[in-house]
Amino acid sequence: MTLRIKEHIPLAPMTTMRVGGSARFFARVKSLADLRSGVAFARSQNLPIFVLGGGSNILVPSKGFPGLVLKIECKGIFYEEEGSSSHVIAGAGEVWDEVVRDTVKRGLWGIENLSLIPGTIGGAVVQNLGAYGVEACDALAWVEAFDMQTMKIKKISRDECAFGYRESIFKKNSNLIVVRAAFSICHDGTPHIEYQDVKTFFAENKIEEPALVDIRKAIVAIRTAKMPSSRLGTAGSFFKNPVVSADEFARLERALPGIKAYKQEDNTVKLSAAWLLDKVGGFRGHRQGDAGVYEHQALILVNHGGATAENILSLAQEMKNIIKEKTNVTLEEEVVMMRV
Repeated sequence: MTLRIKEHIPLAPMTTMRVGGSARFFARVKSLADLRSGVAFARSQNLPIFVLGGGSNILVPSKGFPGLVLKIECKGIFYEEEGSSSHVIAGAGEVWDEVVRDTVKRGLWGIENLSLIPGTIGGAVVQNLGAYGVEACDALAWVEAFDMQTMKIKKISRDECAFGYRESIFKKNSNLIVVRAAFSICHDGTPHIEYQDVKTFFAENKIEEPALVDIRKAIVAIRTAKMPSSRLGTAGSFFKNPVVSADEFARLERALPGIKAYKQEDNTVKLSAAWLLDKVGGFRGHRQGDAGVYEHQALILVNHGGATAENILSLAQEMKNIIKEKTNVTLEEEVVMMRV
């Protein structure tokens, strides 16, 4: 079947923030053949390409995108045994949480702490999503990616993915498009319940030895309580948690008693951006027109209905400026702006 390429397609409905203009050209990619056809078309027209997944971490500018947007919808979930290890292999277009839910239903440990995070498998790999002490890279075994330079598929090991905090080789090399990925899972796992929110959930529910299903239930409940209602547009956590040196943290701790932070193995300290924005910036519930900060979580920016991407970015810049002025800490966006 020939790839169907459409023109002037609105992108706002395809993003969770619900902002932005149209794609000059747009195509839904369901196979490797589709991907090759789309890239070939863009090359023939000298067009820039943007790869779109679930649209949960993207801001589309009001002017839209002047090239070809490829929405990756490659599906398929497979399980395989390899020696003593097991893998779940999923197409880049699969919904992340549906894969997590399926592994938990099968009694397989490995990615349960990443429950209810929006987006697709491809986006999870590119962003190296993380929550409650676990990152996608912790379980990832390998990735198959389409290289737009060679027009071939290449298999990339976990170590070759150059993962970091919300970073990967796929963010640095735009020629690589994730097609599918494999994650290591197992029947006997150890609960990761070190984060305070998770500890509190189990203490309040009097669960001393949580099972796998309990972990997912806890994460879903915690995330649901923190997220805005569906009537608001949002991209989830808008900023990364800033990482500082131990000396810088000591300075901040003296100036800001009670600052929320997490010490890391390399002796750096990851600060809670939510705590800074709430306790230092006082941003919960703050608004600039229809661009606002969620009233229950200062890390989440929302669209009250009529905001543009530019309105959202203006609010984000105000937040960054005030935190920098008051703490000398620089906040960096986690959300990606669609650019040529």
